[in-house]
Formats: sequence, C-alpha cells, structure tokens
Amino acid sequence: MASSGKKNWGRRKIEIKIIENEDDRLISFSKRCTIIYKKTSKLSTLFGGEILFIIFSPTSKPYSFCHPSIESVVKRFWNPNQPHNETTHAPIEAYPKARINLLVRDFNELHD
Repeated sequence: MASSGKKNWGRRKIEIKIIENEDDRLISFSKRCTIIYKKTSKLSTLFGGEILFIIFSPTSKPYSFCHPSIESVVKRFWNPNQPHNETTHAPIEAYPKARINLLVRDFNELHD
C-alpha cells in the first residue's frame, strides 16, 4: 500500500507540564474546555447523572457546566439521600417561566 506521506501518530503519551507560552496556554485551555463540556454533557445524557463542573481559566474567568441545574445538583450534594427525580425536572419546567419574566423585564426597561 502506498504511503501518502502523512504520519499518523495516533494516541501518544505527552508529558504533563505547564505550557510556558501564555497564548498557547489560553488556546489549549479553550480547546480542552470545549472537549470537557462535550464529555460531561454526554455523561449526563447517557447515564442520567446530575453534574456540576466548574473550572477557572488561566485568566481567572469561571466556566461551568451543570445538568439539570446548579440548584438541583447542590441540593443533591448536601442531601445525597434525596430521591433523584425530585431534583431533575423541576428546574427544567421552571426555566421557560423564568426566561419569559426576564424578557418582559428587559422589554419594560427598554420601553421606559
């Protein structure tokens, strides 16, 4: 079989150490943060887990992912014996009402 000249390194071990160049570090953080978001979303979808993930960027900006909501995950964290279904759907049902209230408030502020 003819070689296309492209080397395929596949999965290879890399040394874990701080990335010295600040621009490279920010770019790498951004790319890996996106991957972590996708993985945590997939975990919550596949296994029905409640997830809260918080990470601070090198510039100290917080990023978070939670499912179904921060409130429900924190409630479960402080009370692990709470039944799963008590926290899962309430925030999802409340979201449209909260969003509508915010939109109405913004509209009223603009109108005034």
